[in-house]
Amino acid sequence: MMMEMSKILKKQDEKHDWAYLILFLTVLFLFGIQDAVQDDLKIFQYLDEAFGLLIVPAFMLRWYQKSISCRISRRQALFITLFAVFWLSGWVGVLQYHYQPMANVLKDAYVALKFFLTMGASYLIFREIRDFRWMEKKLWYAANAATAVLTCFCILDLMFGLFYTETRYGFPAIKLFYSSYTALVAVCCVLCAIYLRLYERYRNKILIPLAFLFFVMMNTKRVKAVGAMLCIFVIYMYAFHRGKKISRKIWIPALICAVIAVGSMVWQLIYYYYQLGYESARLIMTIAAPYITKDYLPFGTGWATFGSAFSAEPYSPVYTMYGMNVVWGISPTYHQFISDTFWPMILVENGVLGLAAYIGALILLILRILQFRKRNASVFASAIFPILYLLIASSSESAFVNPLAVPFAFWIGFLFAEDYRNLQMEKSV
Repeated sequence: MMMEMSKILKKQDEKHDWAYLILFLTVLFLFGIQDAVQDDLKIFQYLDEAFGLLIVPAFMLRWYQKSISCRISRRQALFITLFAVFWLSGWVGVLQYHYQPMANVLKDAYVALKFFLTMGASYLIFREIRDFRWMEKKLWYAANAATAVLTCFCILDLMFGLFYTETRYGFPAIKLFYSSYTALVAVCCVLCAIYLRLYERYRNKILIPLAFLFFVMMNTKRVKAVGAMLCIFVIYMYAFHRGKKISRKIWIPALICAVIAVGSMVWQLIYYYYQLGYESARLIMTIAAPYITKDYLPFGTGWATFGSAFSAEPYSPVYTMYGMNVVWGISPTYHQFISDTFWPMILVENGVLGLAAYIGALILLILRILQFRKRNASVFASAIFPILYLLIASSSESAFVNPLAVPFAFWIGFLFAEDYRNLQMEKSV
């Protein structure tokens, strides 16, 4: 009787695990196509916001199941405090200056939380999975299928020009069916994070699909793709080959690639921030940010006023007050590059206090991920890479508030849930 009961419970757990796996793959698929179809299907514009809101039903479900409690650690309390300081500092500017309508303010205030809410929702959803290793084989086949599709389309595009491309550095830049080159890089990076998680089981087998993804990313001709590949190599060596002797056949080519990667990133920064001069929207916003912040110390101008997508329509008066309304890419009639920065946006909207609190919260998150290595190096490598990639991307896009950051957050939450299970197993031994 007991044997039959355990079999029934095991089957129920497997059904739940299947549901979790399908949910995760759905996230990857939907965000892979979101930017390509959201202009035609308006509902896709709010897809990333919807995943952040999943934290409410997920929390209620776990509370009902009595699998969570309100007790929090000192680290968690500090994280919540820092993030509260960051978020409330944006409201001080809103209440004091009233630069933007409340609809824009509410949207921007929520988007600032979206990455962390999605991460929390994913953690609550996946923390009840009994056996994460059961999902590894399924993720391996799913990731390989996605990698094969991207690689085949990339080769066909290079051969026959299936999709519109621009020329960069004298070569075609590939973006496939996505609306931006950054979107393709982000999708490849999510797949790279999955492969890092699968290292312990598949080891050298992951090098082949990673090489295919590197091929696709290199053909986007984007510097952040080069930076992402460099990050993967460094994480790979630190997590899986730390303390081991590395042969010249590996470290010499790696050193050459690292020099190329760093050189490319430095050149990109010089080009956008200096060579273009006052024709660069990114440069203007970066230079103006400290001056604006100084005038609004210590909190900032408030939500939806600078650098965010919601500061464009209606047009934020902050741009006009500081003469940025005549800059190409920031002007009221053409503001395509208005959200091309991240840290200047945080600095101006939330002030020095808000920026310091946000950086502090990110540092705590990274320190927590560093603890993963004690229990599972693959989980650590897979979780730290998305954070490093988003930090690289923050130099040229809205990074942590970008819709493409949501799959990264969902994956990190999944890994937090796995680490929670690993910790519970350690305690039970």
